[in-house]
Amino acid sequence: MPIVPKGFVNQSQIDSGVQRTMQALAPAVVRIRYSLGSDWTGEPSVFFRIVLSDEASTRDQLSKIAQRVALTILNEVRAEELGLHSYFNFRSLSEQEELKEPAWA
Repeated sequence: MPIVPKGFVNQSQIDSGVQRTMQALAPAVVRIRYSLGSDWTGEPSVFFRIVLSDEASTRDQLSKIAQRVALTILNEVRAEELGLHSYFNFRSLSEQEELKEPAWA
């Protein structure tokens, strides 16, 4: 999979937007991690991994919270201005504690 050269992407803009999103949506958002790469079409992309609190991950809350998080990230990071497509994956805190995937830590 081709990787987007980090030198061509303003990672500080992404980092700042992620931090603002986490502050705005705490405690529902526990943490946000991201990686840069190409999507299945070869387009430069940013892949966000969002860990939500267990309360925010309930069946009743998940859809609403996921939409709010994605919209906030889009507004704060403005990845499209960097020429990146945005992708979002969500996981609950208890799920991450069970799986212990380093990329989500």
